[in-house]
Amino acid sequence: MKFIKAILRFFFKFTGFLPLFLLLRQRYYKDNVKKKSRAIKGKAILISNHTHIMDYFTLLFAHVFRKQRFLVSEAVYAHPILGFLNSIMDNILVHRERSDLSFMSDAENTLNRGGVISIFPEGKLYKDGSIGEFRPAFVYLSLRTNAPIIPHYIEGNYCKWKRTRIIQGDPIYAKDYLSDTPTVDEIKSFCELLRKKTLDLKRKMTLYKRYKTQNIFNLKAWFLDLAKVFLYIPTKLVFPTKFHYLDGASRKDRKIKGRALICSKHSSFSDAPILAMHYLSRRVHIVVAEELYDVMGWILDHFLSIKYKRVGEKSDPKCFMEIISLLKAEGVVGIYPEGHIKKDELGTIHDGVAYFALNGDAPIHFYYMARPYRPFHFNHIMIGKTIYPSDFFDKNDLKNKENIPILTSIIKAEMERLDEAAEPYKLKPKKAKN
Repeated sequence: MKFIKAILRFFFKFTGFLPLFLLLRQRYYKDNVKKKSRAIKGKAILISNHTHIMDYFTLLFAHVFRKQRFLVSEAVYAHPILGFLNSIMDNILVHRERSDLSFMSDAENTLNRGGVISIFPEGKLYKDGSIGEFRPAFVYLSLRTNAPIIPHYIEGNYCKWKRTRIIQGDPIYAKDYLSDTPTVDEIKSFCELLRKKTLDLKRKMTLYKRYKTQNIFNLKAWFLDLAKVFLYIPTKLVFPTKFHYLDGASRKDRKIKGRALICSKHSSFSDAPILAMHYLSRRVHIVVAEELYDVMGWILDHFLSIKYKRVGEKSDPKCFMEIISLLKAEGVVGIYPEGHIKKDELGTIHDGVAYFALNGDAPIHFYYMARPYRPFHFNHIMIGKTIYPSDFFDKNDLKNKENIPILTSIIKAEMERLDEAAEPYKLKPKKAKN
């Protein structure tokens, strides 16, 4: 019988994959974009919000190569078709109205054999899209088996001709948060922590949808992407460049994965397109003053630039929120901390980079042009060691405003080192004729 069920499960997944792919048009995101694969290895407990019965298929086909045993209520098993399907998929029956905990033993055995248990911990549908209180069964399973809990959030746009989206969080081990003999209150607090983590995944998915930082194709970025493709080789020929890696930096400091701030010297109007070409694999959103938008707004919009409006000595709150949101969506922002073009000496380093790095918990990559770019001349770029704010400040203390000037001084020191290293490659002033 087990062999027959295994054959039927394979047949169901094989024949159902394409129709469900076309129906759901599922898009998958990862909370940790540096993680190469969404594959789940070893035992695990998958949890997700629950708004529709189709959530079962969304989670099932998100990890189609692993056998998942779902905890399913007696109401679903009572349905003749759904009951047969759940029996074939070897799901575990849960009697919600009884004090029968036999399902826990079955789930525990599955996890101890290295299997995967999938649970909708709210225990019922929340069709309004809210996330209800989590029931603690999955926590006890994690404690008894040391299986990681992997949270998911599903945006099920079923029957609306829209994409179904799902985002996967990082594994969480209950033993890292709970004592060996946790109290009921501790269990409830941990359940609430995971509920909030699921809400965080929902917010992050909203940012991914808005900025499309995880999309290979982005219609809004068509101009930027085409420019990179067609101008890459001409740029290398017309503007030959030598990269100098300083302070222990390497080529890895130019290979950006996830969120990042690129802190650059600003010496000419050609800086932005050249910088965008040098980070070919990522779409860099460069902060540009409003004055330039008045002249070339269409081009800057299609280069995904961020408009900065100067209002006297005050900052632009709309621009600041845009940058922080983009960083939280794992985007890349290019910023010139001097605020103005400085062809020769290094200008004043403003607090903006430090503020964004701390509020967006983003690493700072250093990119220093030794001199204004000139065609058919060898140009030199200094690459500094990447700075991670979490190396200097506790994660819970990142948004403390008192840390902004401290980080700014660190950034300034690094820029000054790059400026000093760039001295041999700078343009020498012409001697005055007698």
